[in-house]
Amino acid sequence: MISIALAGKPNSGKSTFFKAATMAEVEIANYPFTTIDANHGIAHLRIECSCQELNISGCKSCFDGVRFVPVELIDVAGLVPDAHKGRGLGNEFLGHLSRAHAIIHVVETLLE
Repeated sequence: MISIALAGKPNSGKSTFFKAATMAEVEIANYPFTTIDANHGIAHLRIECSCQELNISGCKSCFDGVRFVPVELIDVAGLVPDAHKGRGLGNEFLGHLSRAHAIIHVVETLLE
């Protein structure tokens, strides 16, 4: 199974996205370092199955031409300036990122 880490600054919405995608119960709060230990959960990616395009009948991997592929999501603590000097969690978060196959950079947006 592919694993994807969520990276970004503190309070950028990583845990909010994680909770919405996995339906896992995680703490969400409006202060830095709400997430200390990485959260792990399973989300499902909805894709079209190739069986219809290839005209394959009796496909057991999909339902009405749609597949739900499981993906592991890892909600990592926020990265702060001077982390390389030990500020925040220091480089501890890099261990979680290095175990992932891909990284989604969550960038906060300011709505006015």
